[in-house]
Amino acid sequence: MKTILLPTDFSPSAHWADDYALQLALFANARLVLLHVYDPLVAIGLGEDWLGRETQRQYDQAIRQLGDLRSRLIHQVKGDVTVSVVARSGTRAGVIEEEVVNQQADLLVMGLVGDEPRRAREEGSLATDLIPRTQVPMLLIPPGSRFQTPRNIVLALDLAQPLNLLALDTARRFARLFGATLDMICVEDEPGPDLQRAALHVRSLLQNDPHTFQFLSGYDLPLALDAYFADHRADLIMLLPKPHSWLRTMLLESVTQETARVASIPVLAAV
Repeated sequence: MKTILLPTDFSPSAHWADDYALQLALFANARLVLLHVYDPLVAIGLGEDWLGRETQRQYDQAIRQLGDLRSRLIHQVKGDVTVSVVARSGTRAGVIEEEVVNQQADLLVMGLVGDEPRRAREEGSLATDLIPRTQVPMLLIPPGSRFQTPRNIVLALDLAQPLNLLALDTARRFARLFGATLDMICVEDEPGPDLQRAALHVRSLLQNDPHTFQFLSGYDLPLALDAYFADHRADLIMLLPKPHSWLRTMLLESVTQETARVASIPVLAAV
């Protein structure tokens, strides 16, 4: 991992993702890029001169805020992480996707709740909206999460669907980075022979990595995880998002999005 991209909106809850991304960058010896996206201005009868001045003022303010955040983060780690800043206007989702490419980011880190924590928990947020669109692994940080080296990672699998081997390899690489055990789970009340064979196949793919596997009763992943966490420790949840059509993505919340929305520990969407 060489570059971590951290979009921030400077909201009161943003510091959880800021601090988590910083400590992760320190652990992985990665560069941290702070990104702030602000709304573009529209001049309606106010003239090009006004628009130019206000656009520059917006940019200068964003750079000042990013600079203050950069200074705070560098001070926290005594200069041991390279931190750069980017300020741009535009649509948030679109600019974030562009900067993932521009910065050659290996990981996108975002706070889970943004500037409306209650609404984000109930309806989702920009972070959860980006899950179906991300082209790099995406780590979502809920409020209250502090970085500690993950030792137990829960990897939730849907073995009824063809396995995304690239995403599974991403999950394995992250587990190896932390020296963590992958505790794989699949929610299925009565796993038949096909699912049993699929489970054996996954375990064979990870035979050189510390892991466990079990089927969990139920049909709802978030509820099954709640029950699982009552008896098992987990520092991180990993999910392998499935591709969906544009229309379904617009109309329905995916299992990955729902799980991330209600999570109390960090969630990695591995792609």
